[in-house]
Amino acid sequence: MKYIAIIEGQEISLDEAIAQDDNTLKTAISVYFPEYANAEIERQTTDDTVSIRLVKKAGTKGSQFREFKNSSEEINPALKLGWQIKLLEIKNQISLENLITLQPEIEKAIKLGQNWETYIEKVTLSLKHQPAATSKYPVL
Repeated sequence: MKYIAIIEGQEISLDEAIAQDDNTLKTAISVYFPEYANAEIERQTTDDTVSIRLVKKAGTKGSQFREFKNSSEEINPALKLGWQIKLLEIKNQISLENLITLQPEIEKAIKLGQNWETYIEKVTLSLKHQPAATSKYPVL
């Protein structure tokens, strides 16, 4: 029998001892293609050849980015309230009474703004610590 691994369109001849066991195959291939360490393996036999197709499994990298991308677009409440107060100032309508009336909104906006900032810092830090991943598209 002849064993061929198909990775990213490349055909690689394999020794029978490596091709027989999925874990051995993944270990051998991941030396040269680390992104295939957890690949799914599909085998197809035709005549005297076993074609072994390795398909990368999607990882978790970028899941926070997808969450950002899919989230609704809205303005940070702290910024929105800041602009409202600035508008009152421009119109000469700012007074202690108006600010006291806005106090509950100010406190709520500060708390929400801090929550947003904490979340964004957490996601940014997570993205910075993700390992590099190879592109599935060739660089021309």
